Amino acid sequence: MELRTLRYFLTVAQELNITHAARKLNISQPPLSRQLAQLEEELGVSLFIRGKRKIQLTEEGKYLAQQAEHILNMANHTTQQLTQMREQIVKGFLSIDVTETCSASILPDIIPAFQKQYPLISYDIWCGNSNDICQRLEQGIAEIGFIREPFNSSNFEAVSLKKETWIAVVSKDHPLAAQTEIQLDELCEEPLFIPSRQPLQSEIHNWFLEIAKPCHVLCLYNQIASIIPLVISNMGIAISPISVKRYTDNSKLAYLNIVSPEHISYLSMIRKRQHVLPANAEVFWNFILGQNL
Repeated sequence: MELRTLRYFLTVAQELNITHAARKLNISQPPLSRQLAQLEEELGVSLFIRGKRKIQLTEEGKYLAQQAEHILNMANHTTQQLTQMREQIVKGFLSIDVTETCSASILPDIIPAFQKQYPLISYDIWCGNSNDICQRLEQGIAEIGFIREPFNSSNFEAVSLKKETWIAVVSKDHPLAAQTEIQLDELCEEPLFIPSRQPLQSEIHNWFLEIAKPCHVLCLYNQIASIIPLVISNMGIAISPISVKRYTDNSKLAYLNIVSPEHISYLSMIRKRQHVLPANAEVFWNFILGQNL
């Protein structure tokens, strides 16, 4: 399966008309039709339902269109990065994956300074949970990730960047909102929103096991932005890293430091082990290593 054939197929899949696709590709219709027939024969599936004026994609065709777009984007990205490595130019799109709270905690402290030094670089920033980021790095979709510990580091080179405290986030209308600190035993009777990632769930449950009191988990969240409106409406208390203060509305929320004891979270920068980074990603990695976060 050649990249050229995938480009032909994807154009037809987007146009849903072979005549229009051939015109867009600047080739005649018969060779394009032959290429598509050969692709179907090679794959052993039907990719199109052919009508008189318009064609439709089969389920197999829809899947191939999705994969073809990804493959062609990766091919273009690879070509651009190889050119930059050959010419020793630091520019182009830098692919960074980051968790929601790591983004708030780390990126504002590094991207502006890095941009001043390397103004030709643009950014492709993808936000997800730590598990998804690790998977994307392993697949080569992203180059560098910023995630929260703990995580399985066996496949990654990791650098611990900073630490931050866990806090309780409550509505300004909550009876506890006047406090600046809260102890775990005060949280035991409250409905809690906690992170859904299993290692973080276990960590938070262990806090309460250490004081021999159960906690009442009302909701698990993947992205804290999705549950902040529920916290504002006073449905419960969210346990979150302190960086949530950077992008939530303090006129509607109060932030309480969890004490006795204080609980700490650690943030890391990771890359796939034994993976050669593109020129711009390698420069970015080394730049971060020189920062005092």
